[in-house]
Amino acid sequence: MKKEQKQSQNNSRPEYRRGMTKGQIRAERRQRSQSRKKRKQIIIYSVIIIIALLLILSLLLPSLATRNTQKSISRDPKPFNASGPTPALEDMGSQVIPVGSSHVPYSTKPATSGPYWYIKPDVEDLAKEGAPVKWGIYDKEIPDEALIHNLIRGGIGIHYNCPNGCKTLVNSLKDIIPRNKSQFVMSPYSGMPSKIAITSWRHLMYLDEFDSERIKEFIDSYKDRAPQSIPGNYWPQN
Repeated sequence: MKKEQKQSQNNSRPEYRRGMTKGQIRAERRQRSQSRKKRKQIIIYSVIIIIALLLILSLLLPSLATRNTQKSISRDPKPFNASGPTPALEDMGSQVIPVGSSHVPYSTKPATSGPYWYIKPDVEDLAKEGAPVKWGIYDKEIPDEALIHNLIRGGIGIHYNCPNGCKTLVNSLKDIIPRNKSQFVMSPYSGMPSKIAITSWRHLMYLDEFDSERIKEFIDSYKDRAPQSIPGNYWPQN
């Protein structure tokens, strides 16, 4: 009878377990259980590694995209142009100073080099637009300390002095600026010795009347010829 039961048990076992003792079966089961646990651990660790890699990529991709964008819009560096339609002015340096702090007086109005501010927009009342300011057209005066930061980035300053208003002149100056306005800052400027002033890093041209040819020659000669020329706005757009 026992022999028949044993034979029946052997017949009910999977083929690969037939002929195995109970101890061997238990050992085989433990081995299979351990194998399943190892497979689960491998799957779990693989998922964790994949998630970690995805997180790392999510952090790296924006910076890589920014670098690629900067490369795509970057220009070949151009040396400072000491010649052209206006003589090169004295280099008063390019020291960053705290907003509102005192410094040596600038040698020209508007200034074309010297101490300047470096601050984000909407942080300091004296530099509400930031320093450098975003490229574009303004209807209020911008401090020299902010304008110089735009000039050192390769920008062109277009300024007018009209205490009693000069709508026609303002419109003519606006027409000089390209549609995207990159590398241009236009604003009123009081106290300068002429009605119009066009500036770049260490270059200045005064005009009493609008002269598109002379202004365009100035722009062609000096735009992006500064120590830290950067195309596009320095601060992100709102």
